[in-house]
Amino acid sequence: MRLFVAIDLPDRLQDVIGRLQQPVRHLHWTAPERMHITLHFLGEQPAHRLEAIYSALEQIEFSPMNLRCEGVGQFASGVIWLGVDPQPSLERLQHQIGGALRAAGIPLQQRRFIPHITLGRCPSNRLSTVLEHVAARFYGQAFCFEADMFSLKSSQLRPAGALHHIEAQYLCAGG
Repeated sequence: MRLFVAIDLPDRLQDVIGRLQQPVRHLHWTAPERMHITLHFLGEQPAHRLEAIYSALEQIEFSPMNLRCEGVGQFASGVIWLGVDPQPSLERLQHQIGGALRAAGIPLQQRRFIPHITLGRCPSNRLSTVLEHVAARFYGQAFCFEADMFSLKSSQLRPAGALHHIEAQYLCAGG
């Protein structure tokens, strides 16, 4: 099972971002209901590891946090993203999850944590042109929301885009 840990966007924010998604040549927008902030990508995991993953994530304690999203950027892979302002509470949560999973024997990719929301994908040779259009669309827009839970999600890759399924949700302390 292909797994990742993420914070989902609230429905109201999905709706607002969805209304900004106007057609742009060469850009395949991410469906608003699939938008999230990836905290850790676990990749393919065998069924016998699921209990250890669930147990590790149940140990995580965190407080609700206010997240602010603003500005667009790109990765060389062709991903165009909406930035998430870095903040200590988000970085602590991401670090805590990684530590708990590693302690449970779950191998994780070693990547620098760059909090973002994938808005869409395009061919890498079209990035600058497409980014210009998306940046104009999102110029001056800032989005805030409270994050009081994270999810363990599975992902099935399909030609029309990944299909995500919530395997488990973890609420903040007092949630």
